[in-house]
Amino acid sequence: MKQQLKYDLKAGWPNNIIPRLNISAGLYRRNYSYVKIGITTDPERRFCEHKKSHRFKWNKMVVVYRTTSIKNANEVEKWFIENRPDLVNKWTGYSNMCDSQHYYAYFLLGN
Repeated sequence: MKQQLKYDLKAGWPNNIIPRLNISAGLYRRNYSYVKIGITTDPERRFCEHKKSHRFKWNKMVVVYRTTSIKNANEVEKWFIENRPDLVNKWTGYSNMCDSQHYYAYFLLGN
């Protein structure tokens, strides 16, 4: 399968966005062996970093949320890590990212 980066951006308050993203997460879990949520300021760079993983073969990154608030990005990621044990995330705490105009949440999809 070709590795690819796709954008399916939603914006808004986390409590309004999380239910929609949760439906997407469920659909992705049906079609991929591994799904991971993450946040970043630079999706292209982050996907390149993930593709170097030796533990998982990531086929696709779907960037699903954009916000100007690091707090909101962390809230979205935290909700999925705490409420979706079927994702391959390991919670390490609050993500510290450099200041940016936008913060993105994404799903990594792999087999």
